[in-house]
Amino acid sequence: MTPLASDTSTASGSVARTLYDIAQSFDWPLDPEPRLRRALRLLRRIVPYDRCGLLDTPSVGMPRLVVEPDSEEEREGVGRILRRFLALLTDEPRRDTDWRPPDIALVPIWASPSHLAVPLVGLDRVLGVLFVRGTDVYTDDHLRLLSVVAAQIAAYLIACRLREQEAQIVAEHETARAAADAASRGKDEFLAMLAGELRNLLTPIRFAMLTIRRQAEHDPAVQRARDVVDRRVEYLSRLLDDLLDVSRLGRDKVDLQKESLTLQTIVTGALETTLGFADARRHRVSVSLPEAPLSFEGDSARLTQVVTNLLGNAAKFTPPGGEISVSGYQEDGAIVLRVRDTGMGMSPEMLPLVFDLCAFNDRSQPRTEEGLGVGLTLARILVELHGGSIAAYSEGADRGSEFVVRLPITAPA
Repeated sequence: MTPLASDTSTASGSVARTLYDIAQSFDWPLDPEPRLRRALRLLRRIVPYDRCGLLDTPSVGMPRLVVEPDSEEEREGVGRILRRFLALLTDEPRRDTDWRPPDIALVPIWASPSHLAVPLVGLDRVLGVLFVRGTDVYTDDHLRLLSVVAAQIAAYLIACRLREQEAQIVAEHETARAAADAASRGKDEFLAMLAGELRNLLTPIRFAMLTIRRQAEHDPAVQRARDVVDRRVEYLSRLLDDLLDVSRLGRDKVDLQKESLTLQTIVTGALETTLGFADARRHRVSVSLPEAPLSFEGDSARLTQVVTNLLGNAAKFTPPGGEISVSGYQEDGAIVLRVRDTGMGMSPEMLPLVFDLCAFNDRSQPRTEEGLGVGLTLARILVELHGGSIAAYSEGADRGSEFVVRLPITAPA
């Protein structure tokens, strides 16, 4: 007759199965109390008890007390015992920075023939206490099994804390993003209102200039003053147009009118607008474009505005008598435009900020009398709306700058 398996083998299998079932209880790091309670009920198979208690003390929030079997009259008494046991750990002199978690299989908080208590040890602190009370005599094997379950519970509590921290970080991020979006919308609306009001103020100024022009024909001093005001009004008008465009684009108020066009046409249109300003500052402007048309899809008016702003920026930030070059070519399914100048250049710290609306608020950065940087911000937004990219390069102060625009040949849907 084949002998039956030994009791030891049967007992080992039962213990292994129970530890597995306890581990399976911790299947979700949300709503932990019913999962902890189920683990305590399973614990009873391998560490018999009349009363079991678990005290979980998070670093933030109220402690969690789980008593099994659950009984209102027992909760207060068990809670006092667990808090006393926890105080034996946390009220000791503070550990130094080389502290390591104790081996909880060998260091019970308190043990007697009918009571066992072990700590729940986290990565850098004690998370709580696991306690059992029974009528049978507890052995070292019971202590080791209780310690193994305590380690399982501690790992689960750590997972719960990490999940809570992750949820808090996500919530804080969403709140911050919503606040930033609201602030951005408020800024755009304020810019639109401000630019609109200032444009209204320009209307009577223009009418007044009509009267001044008649007198300027007979008085050279008035003529010079008229020319100064004309230039300032024209500049202010362009600046307000840019501010209005930035505010509209920030609120998705602009629709691109896409069509088939060529880079040559875009550059020609931009030069017509900016050559007068460049000539007034005695700049030499060179253009290098292939004879074959560089065709792609986009909004002609908006892309002409991009190149106009880049050329205007180059002219403003280049001392009189400088050089500005414009080149274009096709590369890797994109149209590439380069605008380079011999102007004042930019520091490495300034390069990542040059397309931001408030980049020139830094008073340590050199600037011209017209250097608000609105045109570069608008250029970036318009290029990105076309699915392209724009980048700035400079070797440093007084070594010029280069702006490189890449636009897909086929406009994005």
